[in-house]
Amino acid sequence: MLSRDTLPGESTPALAGIGHAAHRTGNGLLLCADLDFVDTRDVALAGCVLLDRTADDRDLSCLIDHEIPFVSIGRRDSALRQIPYVDVDHAAGVRDLVARTAAFGHRQIVYIGLPSGTTSVERLHEFRAAASAFGIKGLHAPAVWLDQLLRIGVTAVIAEHSDDAAALVRAARRRNLAVPGDLSVLALDLSEQDLLGLTGLRVPRWETGRRAVHLLARLPQKRSQVLLACEFVEGTTLAAPTPAPHSR
Repeated sequence: MLSRDTLPGESTPALAGIGHAAHRTGNGLLLCADLDFVDTRDVALAGCVLLDRTADDRDLSCLIDHEIPFVSIGRRDSALRQIPYVDVDHAAGVRDLVARTAAFGHRQIVYIGLPSGTTSVERLHEFRAAASAFGIKGLHAPAVWLDQLLRIGVTAVIAEHSDDAAALVRAARRRNLAVPGDLSVLALDLSEQDLLGLTGLRVPRWETGRRAVHLLARLPQKRSQVLLACEFVEGTTLAAPTPAPHSR
């Protein structure tokens, strides 16, 4: 398994899934930051999982030259060959959340998040496309204050990160606003430790690791690129907007 990610974070659950699957299939697991040892033949690799997007074409060339099968967690492009991967269908998840929010009657939604990577850009792009498709006003801001949302008449927020969603819920409730009702709040990446009952998506990171090992064991095969669906979590923070006093 190849990774140069030195900080624990999003890759940790995938690593756990890889370890689980490797143990179940009777394989040993070696975590490495480079492939220089491959030329020494001190360790015989039956396959390699690219845990994050830090691997480059030099790494891929090494694996290809030594005929070591590999699978990437996360889509990646390479001029060398088609890359087998297991990834998460973030676009479908975002589209589903926008559809559910629109179905409750929300006509103005703000997306909170900073497009700082491939996944973030994909999510924001799909939010804009879905908002247009469902005929609602979709706004984007890297961060917002509660007063800003209320002033422009926003009734629902989709936050890329659960911390931002939780902070917004707490701020609204401190102001005696009903969540949901006065404001619905959803998150695209719910934490396992969510204590607020947020509505949103849970990303199947552990499952990406498990499926990558199983895909690796079946290579080569025709279907070597797999997309996993996000899990919708109903939670308690999405409902129809409360009518404004003058419209009741």
